[in-house]
Amino acid sequence: MTKSLKARIAAGETTIGGWLSIPSPIVADALASLGFDWIAVDMEHGTMGVDAAAAAFIACERHGCAPLARMPSADPYLARRLLDAGAVGLVVPVVESAAAFQDFARHCVYPHAGGRRGVGLSRANQWGAHFQGYLDTFSPVLVPQIETAAGVAAAAALAALPEVDALFLGPYDLSADLGRAGDFSTPAFVAAQKEVRAACARHGKAPGAHQVKPDLRELATRLEEGFRFVAYGSDMIAMRHALEGFR
Repeated sequence: MTKSLKARIAAGETTIGGWLSIPSPIVADALASLGFDWIAVDMEHGTMGVDAAAAAFIACERHGCAPLARMPSADPYLARRLLDAGAVGLVVPVVESAAAFQDFARHCVYPHAGGRRGVGLSRANQWGAHFQGYLDTFSPVLVPQIETAAGVAAAAALAALPEVDALFLGPYDLSADLGRAGDFSTPAFVAAQKEVRAACARHGKAPGAHQVKPDLRELATRLEEGFRFVAYGSDMIAMRHALEGFR
């Protein structure tokens, strides 16, 4: 049996994901067919809604690619809907408090596991056909995004939470909060990266990052730095990168 994404992360494996911002199952299918371990459906930036996200989850599953949703905020009721629609995990932006994230996480697990997720028939359990198996075994991949100095300060407490699988650096927001938007070479940004990686190492969690520019050499650098949960590029940025320079 193929290991779940959650099991692979817990085992210390490196996983590389794609990033879907275009609300199209065809684009999701194309990305997933490339062999990514997971695809994050971006609902924070762009026009992606729940219906488009659910269609993207189905396209990902066709290729054995784990579908994740990057949420617009830590909305616990949206989280329940996305999990019911088939997401195996959630990336949550701008997390700055371990206590607040732990409260959010309770909405993602069922009551028998100490959570508050509503129990019902949904796509995730094939409308009841796999009700008990899903209820007994499902555990979501939960990934707080570190995007501010306050998030960096909370990284150790977040990594210590049993509900957390990885911490994911949001490079543009973090660099902006540290005073130089888009500059990933400042001493403050480099120090923040090291602090988050150290927090993950102390607690056995995967350090994550988004290598936005589709450059394989830079992806290799992220892996050499020790990141194990890495998003590579995005659909729109990759398309523009491939087509630019014709003038």
